[in-house]
Amino acid sequence: MTSDEKSLKSAFDLAMERLAGTDGPAVRLSNAQKAALAEIDRKTKAKLAELEILGSDRLAKAEADPEKGEVIRAEQRAAMEKIRSRAEEEKERVRKA
Repeated sequence: MTSDEKSLKSAFDLAMERLAGTDGPAVRLSNAQKAALAEIDRKTKAKLAELEILGSDRLAKAEADPEKGEVIRAEQRAAMEKIRSRAEEEKERVRKA
């Protein structure tokens, strides 16, 4: 192996170094925490999918009125952001536990 090959780092190593530099050392999660985070992700994806389906139904009904459609899209974006925000808050509580 040449000295160039020894100095090359994997993408994983580089990412871990960046994480350690910004947030401190990487924290190990327990299996229960990993399961809780996965459950939060699953529920969030389900809520977002449900919202998307309901929103597309509402948009189909409002097809003739572009202004009403834009209002529906804005409401849907706000609701999606709220769901994502709550999920991130829940994840943060799990990580700190």
